[in-house]
Amino acid sequence: MPEVLTFGECMAVLYPPDPVVIDDAPLLKWDIGGAEANCAIALARLGVSSRFHTRIGNDPFGRRMVDILAGEGVDTSAMQIDATRPTGVFFREWLSDGARRVFYYRAGSAAANMGPEDLNASHFAGVKAMHLTGITPALSDRAAALCTHAIDLAKAAGVLITFDPNFRPRLWTADKARATMTPIAAAVDVMLMGHEDAAALFGAGDDEHYLQSAVALGIKTVVLKRAERGALAIVDGVRYEAAVVAAERVIDPVGAGDGFDAGFIAGLLRNKSIPEALHLGAIVGAGSVAHLGDYAGYPTMSL
Repeated sequence: MPEVLTFGECMAVLYPPDPVVIDDAPLLKWDIGGAEANCAIALARLGVSSRFHTRIGNDPFGRRMVDILAGEGVDTSAMQIDATRPTGVFFREWLSDGARRVFYYRAGSAAANMGPEDLNASHFAGVKAMHLTGITPALSDRAAALCTHAIDLAKAAGVLITFDPNFRPRLWTADKARATMTPIAAAVDVMLMGHEDAAALFGAGDDEHYLQSAVALGIKTVVLKRAERGALAIVDGVRYEAAVVAAERVIDPVGAGDGFDAGFIAGLLRNKSIPEALHLGAIVGAGSVAHLGDYAGYPTMSL
């Protein structure tokens, strides 16, 4: 029985094996990537059982996705095949100066057609936490309805709800994101956000503005991820600060935020203190940036 349930879109990702723009790449490698799937993999590597819910196409991308996730120890039993829609695909670059370009081909994907019927009360049996991100409601109205339904089910089951806004301006405007994500955020127990996420939800401001704006929504545990400046948190009115964990090298920042989320969630589920949970998140995030790929650098640890 999984301890953590998460759902969303995982896609095939194609990228140059070297730090060059796609225009100049003679070949592309491919793997899988997606915020919620990344988090599920990171949790599994930390010894926290996870299950990933999604829809995939009946295609090589979807089949490989199941194989990779299952190989990482993620429960894939709730990954449904959609015979009429494809698995989403995206292309991205990683350049030595830190610049990035991302090209999405996900409109009309199988995962974008997820809806409330994909989750029911039985899926929450034995589950301790549900993790969702703001990417899923950005996919479609049906996916947004799924998020609202999932929150209702999780609350009825007494499950901890964690949320990363993960604002993606390529998917929707800040105004639409704010209108959709604010009621979601107000219903969760834990919010883990970066500066871009916080600005989309609460407007321009400093760290204190972002933290207090989230607290004002009634969220008991608020974490602000600040990259090289570490993390801040307010939990039941108590303030915490955690230093960054130095990475052995910085190659690719993709997946670092998802890894941080997984580390923090794992810390909570293993009854770690808030400073310990923040530090664990920082460790996983630092491991991520030292390797190319969404999830390759997540550490395997026994908690």
